[in-house]
Amino acid sequence: MDMEKRIFLVLILSLAILMVVPYIFQRFSPPPPKPVAPPKQTETRPAPSEPKGAAEARIPAESVGQPLPPTSAPPQLVEIESQDLLLKWNNRGVVLESALLKKMGGGGKKAESLELIPQGLPATLPRPFQLRLEDEDLDKLVANAVYTVETGGRTGRIRAPADATFSFRANGIEVMRKVHVPASGYAIDMQVQVRAEGKPIPYSIFLGPGIGAEGYSTSGDFSFEQVTYEYGGSVTRYKVGDLDEGPQRLEVPARWVAMDSQYFSYLILDPDGVQRVVIKKSDLFRKDEKGKEQRVPLLSAQVGLDRDTNFRAFLGPKDYEVLRAVDPGLAGLVDYGWFSWLVKPLLFLLKLVYQYVGNYGWAIIILTFIINLALFPVRYKQMVSMKKMSELQPKIRSIQDRYKRLKREDPKRQDMNAEMMALYKEHGVNPLGGCLPLLVQMPFLFAFYRMLYSSFELRGAPFIFWIKDLSHYDPYYVTPVVMGITMVIQQKMTPSPAGDPMQRRMMMLMPIMFTFFFLNVSSGLAVYFLFSNVFGMMFQLALQKWSPDVVKPAVASAKRR
Repeated sequence: MDMEKRIFLVLILSLAILMVVPYIFQRFSPPPPKPVAPPKQTETRPAPSEPKGAAEARIPAESVGQPLPPTSAPPQLVEIESQDLLLKWNNRGVVLESALLKKMGGGGKKAESLELIPQGLPATLPRPFQLRLEDEDLDKLVANAVYTVETGGRTGRIRAPADATFSFRANGIEVMRKVHVPASGYAIDMQVQVRAEGKPIPYSIFLGPGIGAEGYSTSGDFSFEQVTYEYGGSVTRYKVGDLDEGPQRLEVPARWVAMDSQYFSYLILDPDGVQRVVIKKSDLFRKDEKGKEQRVPLLSAQVGLDRDTNFRAFLGPKDYEVLRAVDPGLAGLVDYGWFSWLVKPLLFLLKLVYQYVGNYGWAIIILTFIINLALFPVRYKQMVSMKKMSELQPKIRSIQDRYKRLKREDPKRQDMNAEMMALYKEHGVNPLGGCLPLLVQMPFLFAFYRMLYSSFELRGAPFIFWIKDLSHYDPYYVTPVVMGITMVIQQKMTPSPAGDPMQRRMMMLMPIMFTFFFLNVSSGLAVYFLFSNVFGMMFQLALQKWSPDVVKPAVASAKRR
């Protein structure tokens, strides 16, 4: 039956889309379009509010236009430690040498410290939060300058809450940079003032190059490195491959710009709008374990800000609730894909169940049961449709026999399909009835895939014995293989409503294809689909017991075939 073959082809293509499209988008998607910058406003922006203690650090107004003595200070590393962060600032250029994220467990994973800033990069590359100026001579001056440091008389490793003020004066340029680190959390407040000959001038702050201690990585916590930013309520992402043709200059008032990866990010947030963004790619050459030189691409973003600006920086995990607590707009940093409308409620329910069971694997199983219970009416409708189809089999075969001598390309075969559709309509049969449960499950399959891929909460979440991380594939392939076996059993219990041998062979291929595709997806997704099959069989057995007049005729018809 040509129509039903098309239905199974749709299911196979849907599975291929689920597994293959993310990789296609990752590798071959074209660069995001450049937003058009709105016309520049002529009115003067109001001065932004200052963080606590900023007034004391301001360059005195009476100094404007007056020559001041150059600053002089020895090189030093300023360490500020909060409950969640350990930051190390180098007063040469005021760059962030290290941002250690403390107690990074996630999903039951053992707490550990993670380095957010790439280490061991060549001195020729800029460093995170380095100041950049448009004038080349002034840019070199402030980049290599050694700033004086004021920490309120506190020395050594400073416990947050704490403020550190970095100042520099020479050759008509005056720079003041202040960092406020709260006692806890991953957001810090920053203030920058740059004046040339006593007049404020615009500047840029560097993000990157790279993210994570190892720099660019294709696996692990810092995989899928990209630059992400929000413009006009829309989030755009640039990957390494998008910059093969050179830097991208974006003349947009972005609300925030982030150096991003799968589970962690650091960014600049300016509610008044980032005025200029230049995204670049730098090539780092280093030797691997075998001594072979390899090229490592590193992304970076030059974030242009207005004069004398106060802004915030975030350095931490892409935990949805943590990001929302810093700023509601930062929730867009977590990429839930096309099915975000379904992922968010599923994640809420999963976390709610987790609070009671304390294991995300069992939480996934319980949530799977709830989903299957909600889909019970669909499954019941499928059984009713199968019963009607079994009763119609003699008539269907009669129609097929009348047209079986015709070649496949013969136009009269369309008459066969028309007759069968009329027969279905007359008896109120849905030809999609046998496939409907799987079609309904597809959005949940997509949503679980994105949830397990993007949610920091599930990073490193263990399940049982050999499954140490639900966000990674099953190392022994137990769950995908068992899942394939349950699909075969379920097919035996829920046979195809038609008697076409070709269709039955296609049905038998589906468990093999699903098993193959699930070998390298997250074990959490395999657990979901495995137990979805198990619960589906349980509900079907219950229907056979409680509604034999609905289920058993269809099963008996299948055995005869």
